[in-house]
Amino acid sequence: MIHLRVETEDKLFLEGQGIYAIINGQEYVFSLEIVEKIVILTTDLGPFYDDMGLAIDVGNNTVVFIMSEHECFQTFLFDQIGKALPIDFQKVIDASVCKENNVFEIYRRDA
Repeated sequence: MIHLRVETEDKLFLEGQGIYAIINGQEYVFSLEIVEKIVILTTDLGPFYDDMGLAIDVGNNTVVFIMSEHECFQTFLFDQIGKALPIDFQKVIDASVCKENNVFEIYRRDA
């Protein structure tokens, strides 16, 4: 399994039909149509630590992670991927008020 973590200086965005992750100067591009599922992970570490993150399974045993305090998180989730895929926003709301370790599946590609 390959884990790509979008950190402070990195970028994550949707352009056209591609998800772009620029991590440590390396550009990764994934087709929107290959996204298997998207989940929000929550922890019990808040409010002093970032306790919510997004995990995007882009197939081929590759997952892209971004934490909720990253500058790209909200734009990517709400303005970009949230308009391109049928995201379950009720689960996003549920995750945002969760104070426990949990996983909220907000998208799964139809088989």
